[in-house]
Amino acid sequence: MSTMETQEDVERWVLAVCQEIGLRADSTDADFFEAGGNSLSAMRIISQAEEKYGEDALPPDDLFARSRIGDIAKSIIANSTSAGAPAEG
Repeated sequence: MSTMETQEDVERWVLAVCQEIGLRADSTDADFFEAGGNSLSAMRIISQAEEKYGEDALPPDDLFARSRIGDIAKSIIANSTSAGAPAEG
């Protein structure tokens, strides 16, 4: 049975990626850049978002304009070809 990926699922994924790349993000209110993010780590999360959720899932302009973890997840959902769609599996 397919399940939908919720906002919470995407937020958890964003937090996990941030922690994986060494950022100090610990909640959806954390700011990507205040947690230690920079342009290089931004490109890493953008690339991983595209791999998981499809091309242009996280436009750089969105990340730089709205950099809180919850807002990053909302951007992925809004731009994604697969977030909010039935999960594979």
